Amino acid sequence: MAEGNFRCVELEMDWNVTRPAPPRPEATAAEVERAMREVREAREQVFSEIDRMRDDAVEFFRSIVKIPSVNPSDEWEKPLADYLAREFRSMGMDVDQIEPEPGRVSNVARLKGAGGKARSLLFNSHLDTVPAGDESAWRFPPFSATVHEGKIFGRGAKDCKLGIAASVMALRAIQNCRIRLKGDTLVSTTADEETGGHLGIHKLIEAGLIKADWAVYGEGMPDKITIGHKGLLQLRITTRGVTAHTARKPAAVNAILKMNRIVPAIDSLYVPGVEPHPVVPGFPVASVNMISGGFKENVIPDRCSIVVDIRFPPTCTVRQIMDEVNRRLDSIRCTDAHLGGTHIDPVEPLVVARASSISSEEPVVKFLQACVGEVLGTRPSAQGMEATSDSRWILLDAGIPVANYSLGNESGHSPNEYVGIEDYIRNIKVYALMALASCRPA
Repeated sequence: MAEGNFRCVELEMDWNVTRPAPPRPEATAAEVERAMREVREAREQVFSEIDRMRDDAVEFFRSIVKIPSVNPSDEWEKPLADYLAREFRSMGMDVDQIEPEPGRVSNVARLKGAGGKARSLLFNSHLDTVPAGDESAWRFPPFSATVHEGKIFGRGAKDCKLGIAASVMALRAIQNCRIRLKGDTLVSTTADEETGGHLGIHKLIEAGLIKADWAVYGEGMPDKITIGHKGLLQLRITTRGVTAHTARKPAAVNAILKMNRIVPAIDSLYVPGVEPHPVVPGFPVASVNMISGGFKENVIPDRCSIVVDIRFPPTCTVRQIMDEVNRRLDSIRCTDAHLGGTHIDPVEPLVVARASSISSEEPVVKFLQACVGEVLGTRPSAQGMEATSDSRWILLDAGIPVANYSLGNESGHSPNEYVGIEDYIRNIKVYALMALASCRPA
């Protein structure tokens, strides 16, 4: 691990946590059917309440979109975390906050259950968003939370304030109906997801604050439940040359030209021996996404660096990737006299994130599919995704089976990010039913 680089801490953590085999599918199916039957009356009551509180739900969603929580920014996630902590306390929830670095604030709120035979359920969503980018590309100011044509526009609306708002409103609707659940329900709102979760969900777990039987991560798409994801490895590769004035070019070695020979070899990376994964699609893929070199227009550069983003399935290891990267660099050194000697620095890991997955037969998946089916009329498939998620901390380190789901769309990280109001209301109903079915009315 690069000295002092906490973003590489996962190199030293558990990657393969053994979980008990899921119950027999027929047993889980029978449990789901029984739960849905037992909560039918409460479901109708709560769904009616969600429809009644529609305007309040929209205003709450808008209120959190209006509070910037950009990663990075001067105040980071703290203003939104504090706002939500006040909201949780107004609902009678116990709230714990952590702030491992200034402004990097995460919450865990717990609604204590009445006790009895029922599971505890965690709703997790992240606070931070990417920057708004070029504001001229937005139809409306990115933090205005403008309502237009049945949609709420704003940075972070889909990724991931939809999950936050839907989980809060789901519990508020249950409370408004004076229904107390047997099991505890928790809502965690976390910092740092956009850069790996190391200062957010990871720190909450380290503090012993994330404990539940099941977890629903409030980010996803309406047609699928995400049950696995790829890992992440970001590397810096640096070439060295010899600087000189352009007029003395023969005396120089241009580090950018040296890098030109490396970029295609790394961007086309193939890692041999990696088997397909039953849940997470695809093989390792690398992309050279950043490059920097040179310091003056009339000076030949003696340094050039690239940052490579690599995504890999659970069947691949960081060691396999590093071995193949170094093999390719060694091959270039041996075959290109211009790159001879020790003119490529040791490869530097910048960020490491583990891949993870659960079985599609896990009860949390089957319950969530049933809840979505009750609201939307169709059950989403359960599958892995090519991207990376900080849900890995919840599964691998807190030991909680977690499934990602929301009625999101493809607008996250883009100008004009939005959430449809009807999707939002349906999302509240899915989460409310999941809480009823998991934690059971007392």
